[in-house]
Order: sequence, then C-alpha cells, then structure tokens
Amino acid sequence: MASEEGIRLRAIRTKVADTDATTAGRDAYDGEIGQEMEPVTPAGRMFMQPNLSCCIVCIIGFKNGINVAAMKKGLEETIVQHKRFSSVMKQDENGSKYWVRTKVNIDDHIVVPPASAINPESSNKIEDYAAELALALPFDQSRPLWELHILNVKSADAAASAIFRIHHSLGDGISIMSLFLASTRSVSNPISLPSVQPLSTEGFNSNERRAGSMYYYFSLFRWTCITIWCTLVEVGKFLLLLLGVKDSQTALKGSIGVGRLAKSISTANIGLDDMRIVKNAVGGTVNDVFLGIVSSGIRRYLQQHADKLAIHSSNNQGNHPVYGGTKEAVAARISIQDKCIDVLRIRATSLVNTRTQPGLPELSTMMQGGSQARWGNSIGYVLTPLCMKKHDDPLDYVRKAKETIDRKKCSLEAIFTYWSAQLILKLVGAEAAVNMSYNALVHTTLALSNMIGPLEEAMFFGNPITDIVPTVFGQPQALCIHLQSYMGKAKLVVTVAKDIIPDPDILLQHIVYSLEDMKQAACARTH
Repeated sequence: MASEEGIRLRAIRTKVADTDATTAGRDAYDGEIGQEMEPVTPAGRMFMQPNLSCCIVCIIGFKNGINVAAMKKGLEETIVQHKRFSSVMKQDENGSKYWVRTKVNIDDHIVVPPASAINPESSNKIEDYAAELALALPFDQSRPLWELHILNVKSADAAASAIFRIHHSLGDGISIMSLFLASTRSVSNPISLPSVQPLSTEGFNSNERRAGSMYYYFSLFRWTCITIWCTLVEVGKFLLLLLGVKDSQTALKGSIGVGRLAKSISTANIGLDDMRIVKNAVGGTVNDVFLGIVSSGIRRYLQQHADKLAIHSSNNQGNHPVYGGTKEAVAARISIQDKCIDVLRIRATSLVNTRTQPGLPELSTMMQGGSQARWGNSIGYVLTPLCMKKHDDPLDYVRKAKETIDRKKCSLEAIFTYWSAQLILKLVGAEAAVNMSYNALVHTTLALSNMIGPLEEAMFFGNPITDIVPTVFGQPQALCIHLQSYMGKAKLVVTVAKDIIPDPDILLQHIVYSLEDMKQAACARTH
C-alpha cells in the first residue's frame, strides 16, 4: 500500500450543481434558499431507509490542541463548499427526492461536548465517546446530514481529536476520504496536498496489449471465459445468501436489530512493512494478508471460547458421561471442537468501489461527475468466505485468502450487486432494494473494509494529523473490521455490538498476533 510516487490530489474546486432537474422539481421549491438541485441517487435513497440507515464515523487525531474558531473557518472554506455537505434532501409532489442547496450555519454542525461527556478513567476515552454516537439522535433533516465533534482531550496517540459523523447517504468511503484529503496539506510542503498511492489496475500487461497477436486474442478469450464462469459462480452464491443460506451461529454472529445496539471500538497499530513481508512470502497483496490475518484471528478467538467452555465444563461436571472429568476427556472434546470450527461458515461482506478509476480518484474530477469518477455511493457488495480450517503453517491462511480474492477479482460480483440493487429500487421501490441489501448483510457475520490514506504526514487546517480511525454504525452485523493506512503504518479498527461481543480487545489481539506469527514464518523461510 505504499509506493515511491503515488498520486496527487488537486485543491478543492467547487462546481455549480447541475440544475437540469425536472420542471416539477423546480416549481416545488421556488422561493427556497439555493435552487441548485440534484436528484438523490438510488443508493442515497436506500441509506435513508430506517432498516439501512448508516453513519460513517471517523476519528481524526491531531498533534496539537484544536482551535475551534480556526476549525470552523477552515470548514466553511472547504468542506461546506461541497454541494453534498451544503444540501438537504427534499421531496416533490411526485415523490422524487432531490438534494437542494441551502445556507449552512456552521455552528449547527460543530459539537464541543462538556467534560462530563468524556470518561477520564478510560484508556480509550476518544473511542468510547465515538462509540456512543451509535446511539445518538438521528440527524435533523432540515440541515445537511453531517456534524463534527471536537474533543480537546489528550489520548495515547493525539493531543486532541475531531470526530466526523456523516450520514452514509452523502457518499461512500472513497468519496468522503477524497473530500477530506482535498482539505488537507502536506506537512513537509504546506502549499501542496499529500500524495496517496493508487491501486494497481487489473488486466493484460502492456506487452500483450501492444502485441496484437494471436496470443493476445487467445488471452482475451480465456480471460472472458474465466470472468463469465467466476461471475456466474459468485452471483449464484450471492443469490443463495438472499434465499436464506446464513452463516453459522457463533459468538460473533449478530441477528435482526443488532445495528441499533450499543457499540464498542478497539484499535491497534500494525506495521505495513510486516504485511509486506508476509505478502512477498506468498506472492500476494496487502488485501490478501488483511483477509488472512482476520481469518486466523477469528479462528483463534472462537477456539479460545471453545477451550474455556471445555475446561469450565470439566471442572464443574466431574465425571459426567458427556463432559467427562479427565484431561484425556477434555483433550478429546477440544479436538471435536476443533473439527466443528473447521466447518463453520463465516463470511464477510466487503464493500468494493465500482468506479472505473481504481483507488482514490482526484476530487476535482469526482465532483464534476462523469463516467471516470462519480461522487456518491458507487459501491457493490462482495461476499468473502473466511478460512476457518486449522493450519499448522500460519501462511496458509494468507494463501487461502489469496485464492479467494483472486477468484473475486475475476468476477463481476460487485458490479452485479450494485446494479441489481439499483434496478430493484427503480422497478419496485426503495423498500424492496433495502430488504435485499439488509438480508445480504444480516445473513453474514462481519463487514470488512480497507481504506488507503496519505503516504506522508498531512495537516488539517495547519494542525498535523497523528492518526485516522474510520468505522460505520447502523449495518445489521455485530462485527465490523477496518484497515486504514497512513504514513506507512496501518490502523486496525474493530467495532462490535457490545451485547454480542463483550471482549473486542481480545479479538483484536488475536488478529495482531496472527500477523506476528505469519511474519515469523515468512522470515524463517528466507533464512
């Protein structure tokens, strides 16, 4: 996730929104502030439905204390100028919804909580405060759907923190991260924006493209056949998910209503260099390593719970004919539990950017719309199975993850899920589209996301950033895991429903330890 050059984000440049809305739409809002109107995208309408109302929450740590007045002024000059962050959602007499530009009172969007709102005894006071936003009141629909909480409180990694809370209908992670980065500057060169590494593109290499030979056409035909086959297989699995093929019930699996439960956030710093050592050992990518350590960590977590159950049972049940009381009986039960974990069905829903340009597009292009980069929620779901089989070689988890991700890269599953939701929404309505997406999420165990941040130290309105911690609230899953890169390091973020997973720190450590074991195994192979 690092490169020598990276891409450069251009400075923020706003553009008057397209006013080619319907005449009925214009007439419905004559006299209101700001007549710049834009139809709400299908995904935006879906995220406004109660069952799938999600919020993006991002903690930004700063090296110095936050000047509230300077923060307000900076926001007014940058983020507030963006059309989506200065619009409210309106509905005309025909039921069509539009984003309508409005005047923004910055004070309505800045929250400075009192000292009593922060637990001084907690070692994760900032994360705890952010987690409480999961139960916060819904956004006021008469204002743009975002807010910024400013906490001038020291934490382990920062002197102060700011927490963005943004409704998911405003845009996906790529859109919002692009907007945020376009408002930052490089610490080493304050007049330029920080560089961000692009993702590598997939497809034929340049030599094959230039060749124009029979080998090229054969490769194209072969690639097309593989894509069609993999798409049919993966789409078939997705349809089975919608029909009710659920994940195994484990200590990590939530149920209907879990999206509205209290949350807990745990974080850990991991080295991208460690992940590169592992990926090089198996010839994979950072995404392969991410999925591999999550699979291994979750298996360790479930194994630990199984071990406790077996030991607890043997200590309390004596020589019960089922539980047994000897060490041999306990060992036999653990062996059985190992085999049970091996066959567990645990899947993650991974959000994939469906834009034609990979990585983080330049904000100026995205804000202009068009086919190359689109602002909004241009994301599809990919159903990713996790390897639960026990492996003696830790690197085998990454190898299995690579097999899974390579198969996903050859399919159009993300595009299918994106466009099928759009089609259902247009033909049947938002409720049916939301039910489809909701079922896809509630039948799985967790959500996974990997977001790329700046390669160099960045500052937000003159204040250097120490770390970036993103997460999402509202999805019908008890577990959400994010990986956020910044300055050659990675932040691992585990967000859980506290009633389902009361010990997220243990799960987090299992994932971290899995990476350490894989690194040791990779280093041992090179000596």
